[in-house]
Amino acid sequence: MMKKSAVLLMVVSLVCVSNAATVWNPAANGIYPPDVGDWGDAANWTNGVPVTDGDSKSVFNVTDAAEAQVAGTFDAGQLVQGDGGPGGVIRVLDGGILNTRTDGWSSIGWNNVANLIVESGGTFNFGNHAWIGFNPGAAGTVDVYGTVTVAQMFGLGWNGGDGFVNVYSGGLLALSNIHGDGETSIKQNSLLNIMGTGIVTLPGNFMGVIGNYADNGLIAGNGILGNVEATYDSDLDLTSVTAIPEPTTLALLGLGAVGLLRKKKTR
Repeated sequence: MMKKSAVLLMVVSLVCVSNAATVWNPAANGIYPPDVGDWGDAANWTNGVPVTDGDSKSVFNVTDAAEAQVAGTFDAGQLVQGDGGPGGVIRVLDGGILNTRTDGWSSIGWNNVANLIVESGGTFNFGNHAWIGFNPGAAGTVDVYGTVTVAQMFGLGWNGGDGFVNVYSGGLLALSNIHGDGETSIKQNSLLNIMGTGIVTLPGNFMGVIGNYADNGLIAGNGILGNVEATYDSDLDLTSVTAIPEPTTLALLGLGAVGLLRKKKTR
């Protein structure tokens, strides 16, 4: 009886391990680029659509996998894009929402190339830390046209990789925290770039911290290093970071381009 129980326990354990991770592989469902795959189609995954539990993990590492498109609301568990192979593209469409676990980090570009695109009207919520381009060999890029939120720490190129986040016009990157030394949350060879009317927010007064990153050439506005402005709203207890408009835009707005262009440093 003890022997049978031990065997049963082993089988259950193996089942639990096998259900912990599911790999994006739409080729097994007959889908190849340039066609795209539906995140919610279980046949596009090796172990079914990811679920939210303590072991759930979404892995992207299959070479030449079709783009994953998120059209509804889904939980990704722990998302690791570019883990031991190319991470391909995840695209959150207008009206789509993708959430990652609150009890563990997720990464766009763990040790390989990966791209997350959040379209206008789409939402991606990092429930914990967000590591973009984490390890050596990683090149992670996040393109924000909609909304991206990060519940814990934010890091670009944290452990030797290259991480890039582009916040385009109409896009919002809502952070919870970054390191205050001006070099830890965004490493050299990585970049946070704010374009047009894109905005980055942080709770509390981070004006000086943003100034440090901008002075170190780690935040850009409209592709120009340091060309950003941070403002603090004491009523909301919120810091907002935006790009300083390009000279042609300033002239069109009648804002006095010459005077404002002398204020390229973050306040």
